[in-house]
Amino acid sequence: MIRKVIHWLAARNRRTKQFILIIIDFVLFSGAVWLSYSLRFNALYNPDINQLLLILAAPAIGIPIMYASGLYTSITRYVGEHALWTIFKAVGLTAILWAVVAYVARLEGSTLVPRTVLVLFWLLSLLLVSGFRYISRWLILEFTQEPTKRRNILVYGAGDAGRQIAATLKQSNNRITVFQVDDDPTMWGATIGGIRISNPADVERLIERKGISEAIVTMRSANSARRAEVVERLSDLGLRVRILPAFVDIADGKHTVDLIRDVEIGDLLGRDAVPPDHALMEANTRNKVVLVTGAGGSIGSELCRQLSAVGVSKLVMLDSSEIALYQIDRELAKQAGLEKVAVLGSVDDQALLRRVMRDHAVRTVFHAAAYKHVPLVEANPFEGVKNNVLGTYSVASAAYDSDVEVFVLISTDKAVRPSSVMGASKRIAELVVQDFAEKAKRNKTGKVFCAVRFGNVIGSSGSVIPLFKEQIRNGGPITLTHPETTRYFMSIEEAAQLVIQAGSLARRNDESENFPGRIFLLDMGNAVCIRDLAIKMVQLSSLTVCDESNPGGDIAIKEIGLRPGEKLHEELFFSVEEANPTSHQKISVAAESAPDGFDMAEIFRELQDLTAREDHAGLLAFLRRVAGMGLQSE
Repeated sequence: MIRKVIHWLAARNRRTKQFILIIIDFVLFSGAVWLSYSLRFNALYNPDINQLLLILAAPAIGIPIMYASGLYTSITRYVGEHALWTIFKAVGLTAILWAVVAYVARLEGSTLVPRTVLVLFWLLSLLLVSGFRYISRWLILEFTQEPTKRRNILVYGAGDAGRQIAATLKQSNNRITVFQVDDDPTMWGATIGGIRISNPADVERLIERKGISEAIVTMRSANSARRAEVVERLSDLGLRVRILPAFVDIADGKHTVDLIRDVEIGDLLGRDAVPPDHALMEANTRNKVVLVTGAGGSIGSELCRQLSAVGVSKLVMLDSSEIALYQIDRELAKQAGLEKVAVLGSVDDQALLRRVMRDHAVRTVFHAAAYKHVPLVEANPFEGVKNNVLGTYSVASAAYDSDVEVFVLISTDKAVRPSSVMGASKRIAELVVQDFAEKAKRNKTGKVFCAVRFGNVIGSSGSVIPLFKEQIRNGGPITLTHPETTRYFMSIEEAAQLVIQAGSLARRNDESENFPGRIFLLDMGNAVCIRDLAIKMVQLSSLTVCDESNPGGDIAIKEIGLRPGEKLHEELFFSVEEANPTSHQKISVAAESAPDGFDMAEIFRELQDLTAREDHAGLLAFLRRVAGMGLQSE
């Protein structure tokens, strides 16, 4: 019977529900006066006509006040602490005004109103009005929600965000029980919003005794390393972990304030991204025409997004992939006030590059176009070298001969003591940029040429993370090259921001003039063991690893050995001396000069001849000699 009534009421329109609520409040206020008299005289109260009018005066006063307070527009199922405070104020004002009316009636001698009745009316009105709404909320949640099993959720963090999340969970579903822990010892044992705050050391006991299966991490003020530590610990305990976005992500519009998102692998790396220096972000870009090569790629497209936000006068995007260029062009079309040009073409086309730089008056170039997938370049060495080396030479040469002021090459940690064709080609690309930098310095052109070197970015097309995600989605196995393999990782947003800032640092004589290499290194934090990364990704998917200790696990990890050209560990620089710091804490500069006797013009001619003849053995010998490393390919 109750269920039918609740469902009938829930199906009514808003206006009908408001009218019903007003009728109920009319009865409650009137009943509060009658009950106050009955309690005062210890007998059922039988009012005369004057006393009846006084009773009816209570709802006549209270209902308009309740309406003005917005209590008839709020949704009953979401009644919470704020609504209780509003009811308290509305009922308090009603009691005061009714007391005035009762006092006037008493002076006129129309009816007797004991002072005790006034106090009782206030207390009973507050109890009946608020109690009715909370009971209604419980009935609505109980009888209108789909039958679900009870969920026990752990909220890690009892700050403002944690308290709000806990309160929201309790209000949204009466089948959710919330448990809360916090790192602050002063809060242990305290009760907030009906929830007792526990010591994090008790988490395992809580999970075991209370059957907790989910956790929400709300430590928005903690650093990334601490959040990563907490997330990893909870994941290891078998919980499905979600996380509240950091304040900076909310401010940037990446997440809404009330959004709790699933934990991403970047949350476990423990990196604290430094907010970008706006002066460095804008020095080479604001009110300037900027060209990005490889604009449709992972790094190139993120550079375009970051540049579109710093006020470039025009953004020129060049890529040889039609679909990739179309996608970034379409995405940026939504940004008002951005003048952009999409150029379909290759970095090998020097005539196109010169025309683009001349016609659009390009002042800053970010050269991100490159073939970066190690096994593919290993299998296609001539295309890799033509694109990465000759393409870089074409872009740098066109920049030198035009009005470009700053040229920034996007390099890679694989250029350090390279063991692959891809790494060797990127190291030679760095040498190309170094040669143009020296040439510009000798001729006092004022042009700046530099390279920025960093490791893997999370989510890039060639990264291991998308591969692992796909393999987990398909039920495994995860293919691991070697159990001891390590790599550096950073977010793609942070990498793009640091690249732009490094280009600005290159213009400061005190930070780059003394280093002819002009190779800027991004702080990648600590190297990550790829096997540990794979295990964490399995756990984030609420699955388990299938191994000797857990043969019934969900996802197996299969070792396939290092592929041709791959390293066990990556490095960021190979100078004998340590890298030198700059004014930016996440950017340093390495003094890595070209090898003795290096002649760019001769190198360029030799490489053109080798690629034209497709002399594989000659190409490998050339890469060994010029890049100074040992290739695994033969």
